[in-house]
Amino acid sequence: MTIVTRRGFLSSAAAVSAFAGSGGSMAARPGGALLLHDPGLGAGQRFAARARALGGASLSLQGDRVRQLRGLIAGEPASLFGVTRRSDELLIGEIAAEAGYRRVALVLHRAVGVMVPICAPDGATIATLARLAGARWPEAFAELALGGVEQCEITPVTGAAEPALSWVLVALKPPLPFRGGAGVGAVVRSPGWPDAHPG
Repeated sequence: MTIVTRRGFLSSAAAVSAFAGSGGSMAARPGGALLLHDPGLGAGQRFAARARALGGASLSLQGDRVRQLRGLIAGEPASLFGVTRRSDELLIGEIAAEAGYRRVALVLHRAVGVMVPICAPDGATIATLARLAGARWPEAFAELALGGVEQCEITPVTGAAEPALSWVLVALKPPLPFRGGAGVGAVVRSPGWPDAHPG
């Protein structure tokens, strides 16, 4: 287990926040970040609650996810941050890939509070933060998504961590036109990404 001081964690989070707002790949296209969560997951509820506390919002995935996501992506957000189940992560990843997005990070939430990050090279800092945050990752992930690290707070974690996934998708440069061509059944994956799942 790694011992992390509050100062060390905040320094790491500040570096990620600066990167996200610096015009790097995390801010590849205007429109800001789009936050999504599964309301049936405790981790999703915690992510959404922290986003609200920071003055942001996380949209709940409900009903026809394909139609919901295509409508949301039409607004061309620069990035998508989500806390969902594996099935939604796969579906969202496929739809987003059709619209010109790629995955930067995937973090597997384990029931024992251990976060297992699988990140592209430009998502390495997210991997570090996930490991440092441990069971508090849903809240730290919301802070990262909204650039609210200056409002970080130490709060006790209530309840045990549960299996879930958090992920980040960013727009490619230049943006690809969305045609909806491959369809929901087609599998579109980034090269080199393993098929990881919680459990």
